[in-house]
Amino acid sequence: ITDFFKKQNVPVMTVRELFDFITDLNINDENIDDYLVEAQRKATSRTLDLCEDEKIDEEVFKQAYIPKNLSQVIDVENDVFNEDREILYHSVTGLKPSL
Repeated sequence: ITDFFKKQNVPVMTVRELFDFITDLNINDENIDDYLVEAQRKATSRTLDLCEDEKIDEEVFKQAYIPKNLSQVIDVENDVFNEDREILYHSVTGLKPSL
């Protein structure tokens, strides 16, 4: 979907941003408009062609392992208390900081 709109020169969310938008438990009826305004601002400020680092980040995210349920998380305590790392499934579990 995003590739189609990119070809039409429409600013779009990255795959990661779209994933976070869909799965983030902190997004609700009260703050969705603010979230979308910020997402649109990011998308329009970004060039249509991603830089090399952004392309790499997109591909890494597409290939990353994201647990489907908490029993698939190997080291829960480390993931919860280690703020230095970016955990890809924070938005799914509700561990992502509030908006």
